[in-house]
Amino acid sequence: MSSRFNELTKEKTLADYEERVKLVKEQLRLAIYFAKEFMDELGKEKALEIIERAWIKYGADNWKGRLQGVPPEDILKVMGEWFKAQEKVRSELKVVEATPERLSIEFTRCPQYDVCQEMGVPEICQKYCDSDYGAATLINPKLKMIRDKELAYGADLCNHCWVMEE
Repeated sequence: MSSRFNELTKEKTLADYEERVKLVKEQLRLAIYFAKEFMDELGKEKALEIIERAWIKYGADNWKGRLQGVPPEDILKVMGEWFKAQEKVRSELKVVEATPERLSIEFTRCPQYDVCQEMGVPEICQKYCDSDYGAATLINPKLKMIRDKELAYGADLCNHCWVMEE
């Protein structure tokens, strides 16, 4: 019975992830077509610089919306609560540490990367990942992002760590 339960749980988890990939694909599809055209027209390097700047603004705006009215000393606490809620429905996400001073998470899979890779532009997801550093400082100048593993660059997981500097 336990073996069958585990098998069904894995199937459900995979189905949930595949549904998330479909949703992300619909969200990113137009942006990826624009990105491909920019790379063709402007050259890959210049286009990717622009794409990274756009990702930075997008990421910062998303978090600023979630953090509106939150005092700076509570930013990591609120971010941690958001990721803990996500962890319950996203098997690929693990909250490693969540304190008011430090938030660390890991992803074992990434729908954005899977979509970009499937559409032939994994470098767009690399810029998505790279943008986390700039987005952190736009959220709060004292917020620092630390990471040494990224799926988009061939690692077995993505690790994200935010620290509020003194």
